[in-house]
Amino acid sequence: MLSRTLGKRYEIVELIGRGGMAYVYKARDLKLNRYVAVKVLREEYTESEQFIKKFDRESQAVACLSHPNIVGVYDVGVQDNIYYIIMEYVDGITLKQYLLRKGKIDYVEATRFLVDISNALRCAHENKIIHRDIKPHNILLTRDLVPKVADFGIARAITSSTVTMTNQTMGSVHYISPEQARGGFVDERSDLYSLGILYYELLTGKLPFDEENTVTIAIKHIQEELIPPKKIEPKIPEMVNRVVMKLTEKKPDDRYQNVDELMDDLDQILEGAGSAGNENYSNNRADTHVYREGLFHVENTGDFSVDELEAQEKEARLQKNGKKSKKPLMIAMAIVAVVAIGIIAFAFMRGKTVTVPDVTGMTVSEATTALQALDLNIQVEKEVYNSEVEAGKIISQSPESKQEIESGKTVSVTVSQGIKSAEIPNVVGSSEADAVKAIEAAGFLVGEIKREFNASYAADIVFQMNPAGNTSANEGTKVTIYVSKGQDLATVPDVVGKAEADARNSITTAGLTVGTVTYEPSDTLEEGLVTEQSVSANQSVDRNSSVDLVVSSGMITTQKLTIDLTDYSSLSPAESVEVKVILYFSDKTETVVYEGTNMSDDSFTVKVEGYGRQVYEVFIDGVSAGTGYIDF
Repeated sequence: MLSRTLGKRYEIVELIGRGGMAYVYKARDLKLNRYVAVKVLREEYTESEQFIKKFDRESQAVACLSHPNIVGVYDVGVQDNIYYIIMEYVDGITLKQYLLRKGKIDYVEATRFLVDISNALRCAHENKIIHRDIKPHNILLTRDLVPKVADFGIARAITSSTVTMTNQTMGSVHYISPEQARGGFVDERSDLYSLGILYYELLTGKLPFDEENTVTIAIKHIQEELIPPKKIEPKIPEMVNRVVMKLTEKKPDDRYQNVDELMDDLDQILEGAGSAGNENYSNNRADTHVYREGLFHVENTGDFSVDELEAQEKEARLQKNGKKSKKPLMIAMAIVAVVAIGIIAFAFMRGKTVTVPDVTGMTVSEATTALQALDLNIQVEKEVYNSEVEAGKIISQSPESKQEIESGKTVSVTVSQGIKSAEIPNVVGSSEADAVKAIEAAGFLVGEIKREFNASYAADIVFQMNPAGNTSANEGTKVTIYVSKGQDLATVPDVVGKAEADARNSITTAGLTVGTVTYEPSDTLEEGLVTEQSVSANQSVDRNSSVDLVVSSGMITTQKLTIDLTDYSSLSPAESVEVKVILYFSDKTETVVYEGTNMSDDSFTVKVEGYGRQVYEVFIDGVSAGTGYIDF
């Protein structure tokens, strides 16, 4: 984690997320004394012009958008080669995490989410920006369950040439439109297709196309029809089913053409849910009940009915979408009057009140004793795993402590099951992205990601993990993964023609070693220059491999050697003798340059090849008669 202050203003607090391109940190804005989110481009991408442009594109795309359902951008900057974007800090979870907790979402709540997300997309589309990666992972939920669209990292301005070019700009394969999958023209209708897949997943808890092979999923988006969500969840209203199917038509012309068209149908769904009295929101209600579930339960204490609260929410939603309520003002005034009378009557009729004690941290038995002493009942609402609270003890209660309630009422509690253990998935052999996804899906955290060269694994593939895969550990345990940087290769430099010392330096600088060096005469190169190298120049070989060299011991030339036998023989009168002349080289080799029969007073000349100064020896009748030297 960064332990520094960016821009002399943003103090990094903690790492809160990571993606394929960037890390996201929680930070404190020292100037405005508020928390912000800081998206920092990963170190391995700071040298890539492509990724820097992509990073800049995200900040530029969102900077022009101002909407309550879009994560705002406050600032951008670069410091010490660290590229960062300062964004609105959303203290909540993603829509994907919320869906995983619930399994699937009631169609009314799902439609409400879709309305807010659609409003955000309308703002983007009106500003000529398409998101191109709409999925529940990119929707952040505030603690009040207000969705905010994030991650405009692959957003593009809408032009006549807007096409999907590469995998990095294609979006998530489970949610991409057919035109994105085939690399064709994309516009705002492509966002609506992805929105339809998101709607489908919220309603059914499943993805329409979910295979291990991403290419197979992309092909299914192009070719296969999805199973209508109503066949999976028969309780889904037919109109909801029709909206999903229209959003996910293969041809863009068959879909909704813009957000406004979609919003008309979504409003009808919500109006129909209100008039029909959706059973999930209006039936079988107790005196105290949750009217909206979020990161924290919000309870109705009996002062207002849930029907009235839903009516207020519906009224606010209609006003937000620019539509007037169809309910007359007199009806609204009558409701207010009835509520007021009810509150007054309740004040006179309610019984003895007591202050709810704090039972968190107690066992159920201890809490029962404490509550019964105040004439209160206890109900274990649910048991959940929790890494911070010991098994068997209470995590939370409702109503909370210090609230005033009537005696005889019930306090609901959530009890800890302790730390949940699970099996760490074996991700060796998986790509980095798939490994992170698998580890986090199993309930564990990715600690460090260490990148090292490994000749046995291709680049971006996990080759080791700690703890090891297929072992049991507590959920939340940090797993370190080792990702291959591929084979550690070096490029062989061209050293032929260089001086031996320079050649040695070039080889070692390239990450290689100098092997055997031999010295041989050369026809073309002077003494001390490299004439051959064992590995050809510009080849890629394993780092630290050795390169053998052949160095010129001198350039070979031809000279005339004249031998006067009278200098080596004193025979008189002259007589026939056997003559042999041998040339000796500095590398201990020798060559016979003349051999024949001559008179002892003869003189003859031979052509010899050599380099530098070489010694020759004259033999007469097999006996050494003397030596001399010749310079080439």
